[in-house]
Amino acid sequence: MTAAPSNRIGELLAERFASSPVITWIDVSGEYSAGLDEIVGVLGAGAYDVVVHRVEGNELGIKTRVYADLDDPVRDRRRRHLVYRTGERPSRPDNWLLDLEAGYGVFTADTAAILVHELGLTDRDVDPVVERHSFAFAVPGRIAAVRARLADVDPTLPPKDLAAKVLAFLSAEVLGLEGKDSHRLQDIVTALFVDYADDEDTGYQTLADADLTDFLWSGCADIYGYRTDSPSVAGLVTWLFDQAWRQWPDARNPARIDFERLRDGRQYDQLFTYLARTAERDLNIIDRLRGAGHPLDELAAGNVFPVVDEVVIGRLAAAIHRRELAPDAVREILAKRRSTTWFIDQQNSYAALEAAAECLTRIEAFLPVMADATDGVRSYASSWAPIDGAYRRFRNYFATAETELPTELADKVEKQYLLKYQRPLAAAWQEQVDALTEWAVPGVEPLRGFAAHDLPAKAKTLVVISDAFRYEVGLELAQRANRENDWFDAIVEPRLAPLPSLTFAGMAAMLPHSRLSLHGESVRVDGASTSGLPARNTLWAKVHATAIDFDDVMSMSPADRNALWQSNDALVVYHDTIDKAGHKAPHQVPDACATAVGDLLRIIKSFGSGKMRASRVLVTADHGFLYQRSDLEPTEYLSETPQGEVVAFGRRHVIGDGLKDQAAFRTWTPQALGYDSGDEVQIPRGLHRLRKQGAGYQYVHGGASLQEVVVPLVTLIRGRNSAVSKVTVDVNVSTPTITTSTVMVTLLQRDPVQGKTRGRELVIGVYAPDGALLSGERTVDVASEAQDIRDRGRTVELVLNEEADRYNGQVITIRAEERINGHTTPYQSTTATLQRGFGGFNDAF
Repeated sequence: MTAAPSNRIGELLAERFASSPVITWIDVSGEYSAGLDEIVGVLGAGAYDVVVHRVEGNELGIKTRVYADLDDPVRDRRRRHLVYRTGERPSRPDNWLLDLEAGYGVFTADTAAILVHELGLTDRDVDPVVERHSFAFAVPGRIAAVRARLADVDPTLPPKDLAAKVLAFLSAEVLGLEGKDSHRLQDIVTALFVDYADDEDTGYQTLADADLTDFLWSGCADIYGYRTDSPSVAGLVTWLFDQAWRQWPDARNPARIDFERLRDGRQYDQLFTYLARTAERDLNIIDRLRGAGHPLDELAAGNVFPVVDEVVIGRLAAAIHRRELAPDAVREILAKRRSTTWFIDQQNSYAALEAAAECLTRIEAFLPVMADATDGVRSYASSWAPIDGAYRRFRNYFATAETELPTELADKVEKQYLLKYQRPLAAAWQEQVDALTEWAVPGVEPLRGFAAHDLPAKAKTLVVISDAFRYEVGLELAQRANRENDWFDAIVEPRLAPLPSLTFAGMAAMLPHSRLSLHGESVRVDGASTSGLPARNTLWAKVHATAIDFDDVMSMSPADRNALWQSNDALVVYHDTIDKAGHKAPHQVPDACATAVGDLLRIIKSFGSGKMRASRVLVTADHGFLYQRSDLEPTEYLSETPQGEVVAFGRRHVIGDGLKDQAAFRTWTPQALGYDSGDEVQIPRGLHRLRKQGAGYQYVHGGASLQEVVVPLVTLIRGRNSAVSKVTVDVNVSTPTITTSTVMVTLLQRDPVQGKTRGRELVIGVYAPDGALLSGERTVDVASEAQDIRDRGRTVELVLNEEADRYNGQVITIRAEERINGHTTPYQSTTATLQRGFGGFNDAF
C-alpha cells in the first residue's frame, strides 16, 4: 500500500479520537514507525494529549496502564491512548489486546482504510470492495459524491448489500449520472444505450477502467435475467427486444418494467427507435413476420418493433381491398395502434386506409334514389356528401402516406368512386334538374338570399366566404369545431349555389342586392360591379359590414383586428385556398381542403377569444367542385360544341345569347336562374366536360352536379358556458385478489367521443398504501368514437416490480391519473389485495 502523508493520518486519527479514547493502530509493514512521533506531534498540536504505547511483547502492561487511566476519576479528559503495533495481528486466542481492539476499534493507515473512513464506512466490513476499486475513488470529488449518496442508506444494511450499494453509487458517478436514483440499473443501462446509439463505448470503457463491468453484468443477470458467457451492451439490447417480442419468457419483471419505461418515456423517443430498428434487423423480424401467421389483431396490439406498423398497414390494405374489414374493424385496429410508439410516424398511412374503408363501404350502401330535387339535396347533405369527403381524404393521405400503399387499393377506390357513386349520382340528379323549370329547390335556401336572410342578427357576425369550400369540407369543419373549440357549437345546412357555379356568380349572389344581372363572366348588383374586393366592400357597407382578405386580417395585430371588429356590425372575410390550388395544380386539391379547414379554425379561434369574443360565425362558399385523381375517359368529354353567340365558356358552362338547344346541354334563361336580366347559360348534362385548351379537367366547377351546387352554411354560435365535457371511464381490476406478477386493469369508456365530448389521457399505475409505485406506468388515450359500448372497453396490463414483495398480503390501489397539459391530477382508483409469492433479487442498482 502507498503510505499516506503524516498530516492526513493525523487528521484521521483526530477524527477517531473524537469518539473514542483508545485506538489500536495496526501497521503491518511498520512503514509509519519512524514517523510516529511526527504524527503524534500533529495530534498534540490539536485538542488531545496523546500517549503512545508501542507493542513490543508488553501487551499486559499496556492494557494495565490504559485501563488504569480510563478508570481514574480525575483523569485528564484530553488524554488519548494510541496503541501502535507492527506485524500481523495474532490469532484470536493469542491476541492479548483483543478486548481493546474490539471495544475501541482498529485503525489502519493504508489507502483503502483511508477511503473507507472518508466514505463513512469504518467497521462496516466493505474494505475489500473499496480497496479493489480504490483507483476509481481517487478522482477528485468522487469520495464526497459517493458519501453524499450513502447518506440515505439504511445504517443496518448487511455488509454484502452495502458493498453492492457502494458499487452502484460508484457506477453512477463514473458515468457522470446525476440525481438521487441515477444509480439504478435502468439509468446505468440507459446511459450505455445512449453511447451505443452514438456508436460510442466511452461509458462502458469508463466502467471497465474502474473494474465495474463484472458488477454491471451480475446486476443484469440478477435483476433482468440476462445471463450469457459473453455479455455486451449490444447483446443486452438484442436480448431485451427478443424477450419483449416473445412476451418475456425468460426475463424477470424489472426487465419488462425498464423496457416499457424506456419505450414510453418521451425523452427517449429517438434512442428507443434506434435500438428497436437495430434489434429488428439483428433478429430478422421482417422475415419472421413473413413466415408466421400472426393474426392481424394480435399484431396490432404489439409495440416492440417499428416494422410491425409496415406489416399491419400492408395487411390492412390487402384486407380492405378484398373487402374483408368493415370501417369499424379498421378503426378498432387503428385504436390499438394509436397508442403505440410509432403510430405517429405512420399516421397518414393509417388515415388513408381508414378513409378507403369508409369510402368503399359507403359506396356499397349507396342507392341514388330521389323523390324530387328537394329529396336529392337533403339526401346528399345527410348521407352522400360523406362519400366525397372519404374519397378526398383518401386521396390526400394516400399521396402523403409514409409507407407506400398498394396501387391496387387506390385503383379500386378510384374505380368505385367514379363508376359506382359519382356517375350514378350525376345521372339520378340530372333527372331532377331536367324537371326544374327554374333554378330553385323547394325547402333549400338559395345562396342569393344570404345577405337578406342568413346574415341579419342582433349579434355581431364574422362571415367567412371560402372559395370552393364544398359541402363535405363544411361537414369536416363543423365536426372539428365541435370537437376542438370549447365555446362554439356548429351546425351545417345546405345552400343552393347559383348557376353557373363559378366564383363571380356565387360571390355576387351573397352580396346585399335587389337585382342581379349576368353579363358574360361577371354579375352586376343593382347595376354596380361586383368584381374585386373594393367593389364588394362598397356593397357590404350598405349593411354596416366591411370586407377584407383572409391573409390581411390574419396579419393584423390583435389590437388592429379588434378595432376593425368593433367598428362594424359584420366582418366579411374572403378566403381562397381550395380554388386557387385547383386551378393551378388539381392534384393538390385534397391537401388544400385540409389546409382550408385549418385556416378557418384558426380565424374562428382568433375572433372567438380575447377582447372580440365573437358570438356568431357564418362560414359558407360561392360554389363547390368536382374532383377525381384519374384522367378522364374520352367518353366523358362532350363531342358537341355550343352553338350561338358564345360570350364565354369553360369546361362545365357556356354563357351567351341565342344559344341553340342541344341534347348534351341544359339551357337556362337568365330569369330561370334568378337573374333579372343578362345572358343565357348552358350546362353540360351529368359530369361531361367541354374540351378546352390547358390542363385541369380533374378539378372543375361551373356545372349543376350536387358537388358543385350544394354548398355549406356552417353556423357557429357561442354558448354562455363551455359545453365541453369528457368521457366517463370506469377503472376496474379483473379480480379482487392479485396472485400473479401482472395486474389486468379494465377501462370502460361509458360514452363515445363526439361533438363536445372529448377523451381523456390517463396514466395507470399500482400503488402501495404508503404511496410507493409498485408497477410500471402505462399512458392510455381513452378516446373511442365507437357507438357500441362493447367496443369501447380495453384492458391494460401492468407489471409488478419487486418492491411489491414488501406489501404482500396488503390492500393496494390501482390508480388512474389524468394528464392535462403535462400535469397529472387524480381521476379514479380501485383496490385489490396482493396475495402472491415473490422471488427476491439483489436490488443494489
